[in-house]
Amino acid sequence: MAFDLMGLEKNAYDSHYGGLNEDAVLDMTIKNKVAALTRTLNQKIRYVKYMCGDMDAAAKHYDLQQELYANCAGQATTGELGLVLSSEICFCPLCRPHLNTRWIHHSNSGRTVFFFITTFIDGLIGLYFARKHRDDEAKWTGVGETAIEHMAKWAKSCSWNFANKLSLLQAEFFFLKDDEQAYSCYKASIKQAREHRFNHEEGLAHEKLATYLLHKNNHVEALHHFQSAKKCYETWHAHLLVRRVEKAIAVLSPLCTSSR
Repeated sequence: MAFDLMGLEKNAYDSHYGGLNEDAVLDMTIKNKVAALTRTLNQKIRYVKYMCGDMDAAAKHYDLQQELYANCAGQATTGELGLVLSSEICFCPLCRPHLNTRWIHHSNSGRTVFFFITTFIDGLIGLYFARKHRDDEAKWTGVGETAIEHMAKWAKSCSWNFANKLSLLQAEFFFLKDDEQAYSCYKASIKQAREHRFNHEEGLAHEKLATYLLHKNNHVEALHHFQSAKKCYETWHAHLLVRRVEKAIAVLSPLCTSSR
């Protein structure tokens, strides 16, 4: 994941899988029915595709995950869901030692981590596609609503890790519904992520607010938030995300200059 977001060309799978690339490793795990590794790989791919703006690929891998769950019902999901929803726990892969975190010792803790993060990302994927108002709008709206329900429960247990994620999901939901509350939720997510030192998620919230402002034809404020997103991604050393946001800044800057 680090290689992907930093924009490095190095194949992280080379030393373990004899030169196979990520797609080949995923295909191999699916064919051999290695459920845990398949799930983990697919979750990682979904996260990276979403963060990099490849929404069609993110949706493709979401659908693949649902197909995998259906084919091995109860094998990988039951324990995860039971653990997450029955325990007031807080375990995030991007937490730092200084965060207000209640750690757990459980054989499923790694899977729980991925469940937290991919629930967040899947919700964002769902609400993005729901805004397309296609025939599958109800499906994607449901994905977003489910993510909001989960995140609201987790935020009650540990607002430090989950409040900003909940606010961003709510903002995207209000954007879908053309509700003016979206703006305040985006701002809340930015503030919470900054205060809790989640640089990457502050950047994401800035970027999503910028997109919302473009929809409202507010180019000047949108540019400001794209620039803020860039700074956050630079702090996170996610050079690929920096370059992607720079493209939006390059397009917007002349428009904002000419409108002054």
